[in-house]
Amino acid sequence: MMSHYYRTTTPLCRLRVFYAPRRCRATRVRCASSPQAPTRRPLVIATRGSRLAQEQTRQVQQLLLAAAQLSDESLALSTLTLDTAGDISPSASLRSLGSGAFTEALDQAVLEGRADMAVHSLKDCPATLADGLVLAACLPRADPRDVLVANEAKSLGDLVPGSRVGTSSTRRAAQIRHAFPYLQVVQLRGNVETRLERIKSGEISATVLSLAGLQRLGCEHVASQVLSVDEMVPAACQGAVGVVCREDDPWVVQLLSSVSHRSTFLEVSAERACLSALLGSEEAGQAGQPFPDVAWGCNAKHDSDNATMALDCFVSDLEGQELLRYTEYDRSVVDSKDAEALGSLYGNFLRMVAGGLGWLQV
Repeated sequence: MMSHYYRTTTPLCRLRVFYAPRRCRATRVRCASSPQAPTRRPLVIATRGSRLAQEQTRQVQQLLLAAAQLSDESLALSTLTLDTAGDISPSASLRSLGSGAFTEALDQAVLEGRADMAVHSLKDCPATLADGLVLAACLPRADPRDVLVANEAKSLGDLVPGSRVGTSSTRRAAQIRHAFPYLQVVQLRGNVETRLERIKSGEISATVLSLAGLQRLGCEHVASQVLSVDEMVPAACQGAVGVVCREDDPWVVQLLSSVSHRSTFLEVSAERACLSALLGSEEAGQAGQPFPDVAWGCNAKHDSDNATMALDCFVSDLEGQELLRYTEYDRSVVDSKDAEALGSLYGNFLRMVAGGLGWLQV
């Protein structure tokens, strides 16, 4: 272990083989005496109305239908599209809206029984879910890195002094200000099309976006450069899509668990634990609570072949004047408890440092 710290039910049929009943191996063949496929209640999936949210929900539906087919079950799915606080207040800063701005309305629909599950971009989720909810599945994680989108520049370093870089992310803003103090970072919200239009108009020179989001929308070609994790630490759970359901609904929990991607689940377990430890579990889980005046990022990478995990995280002041970063390599991680322990360890490191510098009240 090394660490580094620096500042800056298959149907049955009877086959006569040697006059003995055997289990049929052809899962697509149904004998006349086979039982009918079990009938389950229809499932409702809560989602947002954005193109990205709708595409992520479509992917979840495909996985669930495939799993039901393999189990010879009949599954009916529908969606419930809702507006969230983040959708209703497009001009408000995400920092002021706080944790759960894009997820609370969907989670509430699940808790009230209007929906059976909710699909989230996990980087939008509070580190601690509301009582009665459980993260039951993760899709295979997309590339968590960020990208630069600019008219002419091929890297952040190519931007001339004074260039305006638009972003709504304090994480991105702090890292840009830390590494390129001569650039102007300005508030920018809106969907991908809106941000691209503001670059085209010359209102801003560049923006930084999630590569995973562009890929899911099929427009990754607009990226001028993919930023390495060394250049820009991703947000916790960036590129990861999760599905939340009621913990007292065992059928849905089991169904979702059957399609969950293990390595992604371990990675987001570590990253969410890190965030929870940094912010404090009560504060991090309180939807609508404004975030503290710090910027942070966290990225874990699970090696399934060697059962190890690397974790990279940082905390800084909002202006990026001082940035403190920890990196852990080759930590043994075999289950979610190991992943959570690793994330909590480094989240507590970050919290202690941020508290010592007066950025957080510890």
